[in-house]
Amino acid sequence: MRGFLGLAALVAVLAALLQAPHANSRVLRWLSRGREVLEEIYLLALGDVSVKTRGAFELEKESASFDVSSAQRDELKQPLAKNEEEIDHQQRVSAQRYAAAKQEAQFEEESIPLPPDEIRRSMPPIDRRGPELRCGELLPTESRLVTRMVEIHTRSVFQGAFGGNQYVWKYFVTFTNRGEETVQMLTRHWIFVDAKGNLNAEVKGPGARGVTPVLPPGGEWSYESGTSLDTVFGSMHGSFQFDILKGSTSGSGSRSFSARVGRLALSNDGKPKDVPCIEEASEGLLPLTSVLSLERVILGARGEFHMAKDGLYYFQYDVQINNARDTEIEVLGHSWEVVDQEQRHEIVVAGDGVGGIYKHRRRALAAGDAFRVSGQLPAKTRFANAQGTYRVLIRENGAEREIEARADFMGLSVDKAITHVPNFVSDPSFQ
Repeated sequence: MRGFLGLAALVAVLAALLQAPHANSRVLRWLSRGREVLEEIYLLALGDVSVKTRGAFELEKESASFDVSSAQRDELKQPLAKNEEEIDHQQRVSAQRYAAAKQEAQFEEESIPLPPDEIRRSMPPIDRRGPELRCGELLPTESRLVTRMVEIHTRSVFQGAFGGNQYVWKYFVTFTNRGEETVQMLTRHWIFVDAKGNLNAEVKGPGARGVTPVLPPGGEWSYESGTSLDTVFGSMHGSFQFDILKGSTSGSGSRSFSARVGRLALSNDGKPKDVPCIEEASEGLLPLTSVLSLERVILGARGEFHMAKDGLYYFQYDVQINNARDTEIEVLGHSWEVVDQEQRHEIVVAGDGVGGIYKHRRRALAAGDAFRVSGQLPAKTRFANAQGTYRVLIRENGAEREIEARADFMGLSVDKAITHVPNFVSDPSFQ
């Protein structure tokens, strides 16, 4: 996935831009988004960087120009990726490991139907006083939890205050497989809370940094990302959803599980903080993000209010598509459905290609690759639900077939202080 920038570098760029009057409004708009920015803060710059430096999106399959030696390919411990070549390398390693595990375990990709939300909810209840949430305790700036022998170590580092009331952190996540199964991380789920105990955002998405890492026994993978709050401290916790590619349950029933991230502090001085615990939002509400996987084509989406015009409300959408298969896929077409507060269903955008800023152009993704596209959706009411569907061509074993991959329904809200909206799709009582 091209054009990734390190968060530390971006923070430095933002700090410099804040000194330039002509750029202040745009930078402050990024930093003030709060609940929408979160861990994706520097990926918002990705679209601008790629458009400015590379022009139109390269829609043909990109050749692998980064030479990967067999020693690198088999390396168990993958450190933080520092540039786009290292991210490309990690994507290819993931695809190679998946293909090898699939062949050895002899399983079918289509036998993994559980949506990420169902995987999370299938896990045992969380003990609020236990190591997952540590409610009532002073929270340190790091946590370490083990689920099904997958250890997740997370730590946060304060980056500074920007724009007067926006506080920025970067955080590091390291996965270590201490078991005997080969597993793959496919989706993520984060909860961010401010110092007052208010939900700042719930974020769902595919993989992390464009990678869906495969961890063999002893394997390790790390990434960094960032978030912002409008209070000087807060907390974060969440989970990552995994598939078991090779192990005791491979080939029999569901191979999915959710590995939790212990709650940790986002602290402005590095010291432990007392941050109230909150309850997860009810199933009758939708966050402003969504993620769904179909046959290992993973779509994550989020929406943000853009403007009101001629009696309509326009929302900016951003979609990431991950190809977690071991063969190439191609995005052929797209459509977006909006369900408004009056429960009117309408296809508001549809056509060939990936749509959005790339219009009717198709996009091929090599095994393990990912890409992003953004566009606009109109709605007739101030709050709505939206779902993206993409026609995807799968090429394997010399044959081709099409599937409809979806990004699941997400909330749309004109009020940027709102983190969730009613689910107008599933519950007719919401009017």
